[in-house]
Amino acid sequence: MAALEEKKKALEKKFVESRPPLAYAKISGRVHDDVPFEMLITHLPTELGRGPLSTSPGPKISLGEQKALSRQHARIQWNQEKSGFELEVLGKNGMFASGKYIGKDKKVDLVSKMPLKIGPARIYFLAAVRSVCSTMSGFKLVQRAFEKTKSLGKGQDGMTAEEVVQQIMDCFPRSEDELGGKANLREFVTNYLELDTQNFQKTSGSSPPRYKMLPTATSTATTPASLSTTATSETAKKKQKVDDSK
Repeated sequence: MAALEEKKKALEKKFVESRPPLAYAKISGRVHDDVPFEMLITHLPTELGRGPLSTSPGPKISLGEQKALSRQHARIQWNQEKSGFELEVLGKNGMFASGKYIGKDKKVDLVSKMPLKIGPARIYFLAAVRSVCSTMSGFKLVQRAFEKTKSLGKGQDGMTAEEVVQQIMDCFPRSEDELGGKANLREFVTNYLELDTQNFQKTSGSSPPRYKMLPTATSTATTPASLSTTATSETAKKKQKVDDSK
């Protein structure tokens, strides 16, 4: 039993790692010389400051090497009391938020689409918007597919892995990128249905095989939060798909 659970967790981990990183928010705009710049905020807190322009998310986002920027110019963090994002100014030159000057050691509450000017960088803070499937485990996606098919009065003879994949795509339109691509989803579903004999039963020896969901599956779940060292139940509420509109 323990070995089976470990194999299931390994499949979930591989599936999660193949999906794009969840983000708390994003900054988007232009930096020195009007260069377009966009970066996901995947860590909290995240520092903004001077350094070679960042090319991937991390605990520090560098906005360029101009002297108007301090190495540690600002910090974006989550305020639990206010249940919202805030920005703390660390640099001696201060910065502007929504056109208002914010001095060193001062804080400002961040809202989505707020314009920020940090040295020569002119960026927008874009908070995450909720995406249902973005924080769902692979198991929960498969479970949802079987439940939806049953509610439609279909699937009495079971479902193939491909039918499960298609039902997931139908349940969550335009979610292919969030799931790491259809091929990634298909590989997970195929392997998981074959492995998880506690929750899914093969109903035919035909090719491709068909599966039914057992009653035990309705009370079993493994979420990405339990598989990631950077995700918790609190972060799952904030880490979602990012709104691209400004």
